[in-house]
Amino acid sequence: MKKIKVILVDVISPHKHTSDGLKDLSELQALVKTYGGIDVIRVIQHKTAPDKATFIGSGKVEELLQIVANPQDSRSPEGSVRHVIINSIVQPAQLFELTKKLWSVNSNVQVWDRIDLILNIFEKHAKSAESKLQIEIARMRHMRFRIYGLGGTILSRQAGGIGTRGIGETNIERMRRHFKKQIRRKKDQLEKLVKQRQLQLQRRHEYGIKTISIIGYTNAGKTSLFNLLTGKQGQVRDALFVTLDSATGILTNPQGLRKSEPANPEGYTILVSDTIGFIHNLPPSLIDSFRSTLMESIHADLIVHVVDIADEKMEQKIKTVEEILADLGISGKKQSIVFNKIDKLGGEYYKTSSSLKKQYSFYNPQFISVNNLQGIEELKLNLKRMLKN
Repeated sequence: MKKIKVILVDVISPHKHTSDGLKDLSELQALVKTYGGIDVIRVIQHKTAPDKATFIGSGKVEELLQIVANPQDSRSPEGSVRHVIINSIVQPAQLFELTKKLWSVNSNVQVWDRIDLILNIFEKHAKSAESKLQIEIARMRHMRFRIYGLGGTILSRQAGGIGTRGIGETNIERMRRHFKKQIRRKKDQLEKLVKQRQLQLQRRHEYGIKTISIIGYTNAGKTSLFNLLTGKQGQVRDALFVTLDSATGILTNPQGLRKSEPANPEGYTILVSDTIGFIHNLPPSLIDSFRSTLMESIHADLIVHVVDIADEKMEQKIKTVEEILADLGISGKKQSIVFNKIDKLGGEYYKTSSSLKKQYSFYNPQFISVNNLQGIEELKLNLKRMLKN
């Protein structure tokens, strides 16, 4: 399949080196890859604050105009650019003004911010009725906010517009009411599915079933760990947000137990759930839209926070996950932080693990590799012990 050509744009501090700015785009690059695109050009602007009108300054706008106007530009030899994606949450009026300028040379170009890209990825990966409804609600909330943010643009004039793309204020008000009505209808549909999930969770509790929820930053190895703990075969790919629907399986017996020794002396079943990965710069409305999927985590007896120990932004990503757990009201739950991919550390493993054990001692830190299975059986035993205490 032919890749969609994309330009990545970011505004960074004047005191920051361009090479560091390019590193900051790595996550956006991964998101574009997951969407099915390829970033052919990266535009970095050093600026104390985004331009009020078009997010990037007039000089960079002219640079973009030249690129999108010429499909055979030397920096984009593989064909015309279809998307300009900004690595930030951008004000609606800024997106509108930048899009309007780019349309003057190429009417096929779409300008997205970070949230637009994530929503489109979600839409591609949603499979269940529940996740599809959550995506629709999140998208409509996002678009409704966009419409409200266009009050100071040409779209807010009483009449007229800008040719076929223009709409007057009456239409804006009509669209606002339309989105409000549609969001209410979709939320009612989702509420029925939520009640079914709540009933299921209540029955688990009544039957004495213990639950573990695997959470973490996207692409940390959550689904791979879930597969090892349960013996299931959830989809594993080097891509972000492959898991949107929660999956559940029974924790398999640890190896090394004597035949006469039961896995669970108390006789209860342990269920493990795999949920959507987290990412930074997500608005609260998007998290709220996925609250029903995250219900497995909200009601879990134990949270397992999976971390990529080899990630240079590990601590920043741990903080992001902790902030989202706080937003969900579950930061105080019993939790184990599991550092994955220890096989990538080589000779640095003992020094790094010793430091992390002290730093995160409150979260019962454990160290594993889903790649070579190191620490998996010990992890199973430790999870059982934590559920007993």
